[in-house]
Amino acid sequence: MAKVFNPKQTVLFPELFEDAFLPSITTLPDFDQALENFVRLSDFGALIDLNFHGIDKSYSLRLDEIQIPPKYLKSQTENQSPVFNLFSADVRNRINRMKYDVRSFFIRTNHLKTPYGYFLFRKYFHKWDVHKKNKIEGLREYFTNEIGEAAYREYFQRLWRSGIDWIKSNLAEIHPYILTVDPDKELPTERKNLRNAGTTTYQLDRNDRDLIVRFLILKIMHVPETLAEYTDGISILSMFKTIHLDYLKDVKIESIEDIEQLFQSIPQNNL
Repeated sequence: MAKVFNPKQTVLFPELFEDAFLPSITTLPDFDQALENFVRLSDFGALIDLNFHGIDKSYSLRLDEIQIPPKYLKSQTENQSPVFNLFSADVRNRINRMKYDVRSFFIRTNHLKTPYGYFLFRKYFHKWDVHKKNKIEGLREYFTNEIGEAAYREYFQRLWRSGIDWIKSNLAEIHPYILTVDPDKELPTERKNLRNAGTTTYQLDRNDRDLIVRFLILKIMHVPETLAEYTDGISILSMFKTIHLDYLKDVKIESIEDIEQLFQSIPQNNL
């Protein structure tokens, strides 16, 4: 039998893992106490880890990552590019304000702020769910109604050109690479072919004339080509986090103050 274990989890049958580092719950009374506290903690609420998915799109480049043969590079090159953002600064600022609006739900009376996220009180679960759905719909409406498909396409093409221009600025005057591609026809086709083939940047031929175009396509594959794809991919993730039972065996959870002291007592990044 293969030994599979996580040292941060309480093992119910330690005799099966003689060589493992195990948490210190070794008696049934300790286990019962920890489990009782876990139930009480759940009665009060839950720890939420809040993340925004698919909203911020950017990339950067490194010359050594592309691995262009030195004979095709200038004698003086810039190895690291700036960060190229999909959206302009004013759009990014608007997005950040909308993110702030999402977090504004959490006020002093409905949660505890901990180093590990928001401990949301149980009676506010439904209100948080409604708030989150309203805000994600607001985000989608903003992109659809105020940005629009045509403007999004321009942002995408600008993102593409920024990468091409930066690479071109480091190339020698004479090189074999193709740097122009039709963004409306060739780019979507090549992007689809590379995705379907499962091609990675490490598989590209460094002497291929299409090296730079294909490398850049793979580099921004995470950026949707159309606004519809972009809005379909954005979400607000609020995942419920669990707590290791070992932290609950020597405490007694009876009040909000007890929960606050509990999270203050847990070493940073050890949850």
